[in-house]
Amino acid sequence: MSNFIKVCGITNSNDLRLVSTLDVDAIGFNLYQKSKRFVDLPHVRKLIEKLPEKYQIVLIFVNHKKEFISDCLKQIPNAIPQFHGDESNEFCKSFEKEYIKAIRINPDTDLEKINQDYKDAKMLIFDSFDEKEYGGTGRTFDLNLLKDKVSVPYLVAGGINESNFQSSLNLENCIGIDVCSSVEEEPGIKDHSKVINLVEKVRSFNV
Repeated sequence: MSNFIKVCGITNSNDLRLVSTLDVDAIGFNLYQKSKRFVDLPHVRKLIEKLPEKYQIVLIFVNHKKEFISDCLKQIPNAIPQFHGDESNEFCKSFEKEYIKAIRINPDTDLEKINQDYKDAKMLIFDSFDEKEYGGTGRTFDLNLLKDKVSVPYLVAGGINESNFQSSLNLENCIGIDVCSSVEEEPGIKDHSKVINLVEKVRSFNV
């Protein structure tokens, strides 16, 4: 099976135009207002007007109110929610859609509890822990923290680039990668050559 590639933090039509020509699976839009890659819902709707249906749209939420999330999912019904805050499985499931749950991992993370708590997730995303940031730090973490400990399919995020992605994809139950800041020129602006090179190398890695 082909590795799953998600490109996150899209903020503008130029970057979306590029990504929509590449062999990626999902494209993420961050609705968290404190994010450096924040985009509001009207802008997301405008961006995706001509996006081919084969790309999965992912909307990123961080401890948002249920009413806001419901409204977003109603306006973009083919989107999958990604919860990047402290949301419980019950909260994530309450929207009656497939969902993605991001986990900011550190040595104290109880992965056995994560496996149980989020067993209903479509997939998990493991990202570097930062007290002030909810993703997009560009920092890697010790992949040994995940080795043989995660039963739910997951993506690895955090500083993934063309020279280190192989280590993540070799992990058991890791089904792909989630990239954001490591393929940027600056927050919210993608470096097109980095995106292209990484996608090509990941796809070649499947052969």
